[in-house]
Amino acid sequence: MENYKYFEQEGDKYHLKAQFVFIAFIGGLCIIAGLATAFTIGATDKANRWIGYGIALLGAMALLRLTAKTTIDMESRQILLKKNLFSAEVAYSLDNFETFLVARTVSIFGITMNATASMILNISGKEKLLMLNQSVFSTAPLNNMINEAMYIMKIENHV
Repeated sequence: MENYKYFEQEGDKYHLKAQFVFIAFIGGLCIIAGLATAFTIGATDKANRWIGYGIALLGAMALLRLTAKTTIDMESRQILLKKNLFSAEVAYSLDNFETFLVARTVSIFGITMNATASMILNISGKEKLLMLNQSVFSTAPLNNMINEAMYIMKIENHV
């Protein structure tokens, strides 16, 4: 059994580790900022109150991402994906795998504000993107996570 930085091995199943610190920080910050807006500025202005509630709701939705689970099952050659607490687990065959994608959003001064690592599948001729992880300011952790996934899936690294 090998040690992985981004995955936890359980037999032939590899569970992607959740990003507790990043997601909890963003979600908690949005909830606190939204409720503070709703109950301070929003106490006198109805529009600001609803904006505050909306920001708090976005924070709660971000915290739902903590309940997401992604598993690479090499025994059955499937990717098991559960997007959040309320969604069912969906299985995708590794035979449909095409490639990985790291997409980043660059702001004004060339600073990467958001980056996302996705797995691209070709299911019946239609492209399906499965989001694996997100990062802020750098794509290096996402690239390292993808290298681990490629090693687990026994795909040669063509970098």
